[in-house]
Amino acid sequence: MHELVKYVMRGPKQAILLASISVMLPMMFWFGAATIALITLRQGLSQGLVVFIWTIIPALGWWFGLQDPGALIVLISTFAMASVLRYTVSWQSTLVTGGVISLITGLLAPYIMPEMIDMLMEMGEVMLQELAKNAPEEYDTILDSAFRTLMIASFAASFYGMAVGSVFLARSWQARLFNPGGWQEEFHQMRLSPRFVMGVVLAVMFAASISIEPVLVLMIATVPFIVCGLALVHGVVGKRKLGGQWIFGLYASVFILFPTVLILLVVLALLDSLVNFRSRIQAQQ
Repeated sequence: MHELVKYVMRGPKQAILLASISVMLPMMFWFGAATIALITLRQGLSQGLVVFIWTIIPALGWWFGLQDPGALIVLISTFAMASVLRYTVSWQSTLVTGGVISLITGLLAPYIMPEMIDMLMEMGEVMLQELAKNAPEEYDTILDSAFRTLMIASFAASFYGMAVGSVFLARSWQARLFNPGGWQEEFHQMRLSPRFVMGVVLAVMFAASISIEPVLVLMIATVPFIVCGLALVHGVVGKRKLGGQWIFGLYASVFILFPTVLILLVVLALLDSLVNFRSRIQAQQ
């Protein structure tokens, strides 16, 4: 991986080649997005834009050829967040940028990926009918609508999470090459402000009044809270020098106890945003 990153930094041709090939490969577009983010973070918006423009060509192929706009959405969101991070050096502003793009994605999803949504709706129809067999007259109007809304919100939040992960990966590459240890320190200090929390609460409360599904806003908003919850745990483990087994246990529990652990991470990030108890933890010498 380190050699690939060094290859990317040799010049724009190398970066374009590696990013484009990554997007062409199934489920590897996140690597291409991280490559774009690395160039943007290190060399600026103009150089990142060049790589981005060439890389969206195979992403458009996925969209028009297989009706899958996921790669294109992640590339756009990653490039936008990397640009904001470079010029603001603020992770909160970066996450807000990704959240806005994700919200727009959720609103446009019925128009940009109708075939995929219809296919998944057909796959879930049997399950929904089984759940609604005691109330068949409510199937079309309640369960079908709720499932479609939840599925669109899941798509938007998933693309958002992939884009955040790509920016994280690019930032870690940048630190490894030019600032060893810098990414760990930056990640451990990541937290959201009380103003951000109030903004999320207000957005969820008033979403329905402007014809936006509150579920969509809520699921998108959980992504930065989960990220900052993970940063909180990493930061506490690092401060107290508890060892890597705690981090391994955290991610193992995410897979085993999903979604309970994710909810716990959201709660921890919320509390830390309001009272900043992380700063009160004494570092272990």
